[in-house]
Amino acid sequence: PLGLVKGSVDMNQGAFAFYGLRRLGAAAELTFGLRVNTLQASIALDAPLQFSGDQNETWVDPLVGLILRTPGDRRVGVKVYTEIGGFGAGSDFTWQVFPTVTIKFTDHVMMDLGYRWLDIDYKTGEGDKQFGYDVLTQGPVLGFSFKF
Repeated sequence: PLGLVKGSVDMNQGAFAFYGLRRLGAAAELTFGLRVNTLQASIALDAPLQFSGDQNETWVDPLVGLILRTPGDRRVGVKVYTEIGGFGAGSDFTWQVFPTVTIKFTDHVMMDLGYRWLDIDYKTGEGDKQFGYDVLTQGPVLGFSFKF
């Protein structure tokens, strides 16, 4: 019979992005920048198995993208943010699509509803030292903006 394996797994993930913009028109902007990705993971297993290990990885992805939005100052607006990157310099390839609908309640209060897809395909090393992260993160987004 199989016994219960006891232990712990800890994982932390972070990303920091730096972007520049070039306005192409009233409803479009070209983006360019970098995203610093970092992952830290550790595992510790107790009886019947005895194992522990950890791995930390940080890499930088160059990015280029496009933002398209409803032109003008409207009560309801639509925006689509897209980007691709990595190009083998960091990740083999990464992409993001992030459409949102903005509802303007007043001149100072807005709400954003959207959905985000972010895919990262990164690998480094060989053999037992190989690290791979090929993950599609997706989900709904809700945000509020307050202008003063």
